[in-house]
Order: sequence, then structure tokens, then C-alpha cells
Amino acid sequence: MKYNKIIKSLFSMLIIVYIVIYIASSTGYYEYRNYKKMILTEEQINKFEDDIKEGKEINLEEYVVNEDNNYDNKLSKLGRRLSFTISDTCTNILSKTFKSISKFITE
Repeated sequence: MKYNKIIKSLFSMLIIVYIVIYIASSTGYYEYRNYKKMILTEEQINKFEDDIKEGKEINLEEYVVNEDNNYDNKLSKLGRRLSFTISDTCTNILSKTFKSISKFITE
């Protein structure tokens, strides 16, 4: 009975993870972030080329786009810690599950 419950909960969790990833993919979130980075990079390349044509002194640090905004607060740190805990727990559960399944198969 316990194994059936564990397998059902594991399967349900995998379905939920799949749905979340599917929604993130279908909304185009990842593609938008990459597009935004590409536009910023193209703008910096054009600025660099214009500065070379004008003969200005070039400092490479002026052309590097740094988007490391720090939005840390207590809630985001708690969420990050919770996320890492859930990730580690799921990893451990999955590895133990697959080890037990492999034992059943090899026996």
C-alpha cells in the first residue's frame, strides 16, 4: 500500500512539474529574455563600432551589459531556500526510487 501511495504522489508531482514547464515554454518567457539580451548586445556592438569610427578612447567595461539587479529581501531568500530544499528532496527521492526500481529489475 505504501509503495502505491508513493508512486501516485511521485507521478502527480512529475505531471505538475511538466505542466509548469510547458506553460513557461508556451508563453515564450525564455525566448523573450533571450531576445531582450540580444537587442542589448546589438546596441552595445553598434555603439562600440561608432566609437571606433570616431576614434574615441575605448574602455571595454563601458560596453558590457550588466543586468545583475539585486532584488533580495527576506521573502525572496526564504523562497530560494525553500526551492533548494524542495529540489534536494526531490533529487533524493528520485534517486532512491530509481535505485529501488533497479534492484527490483536486477533481482
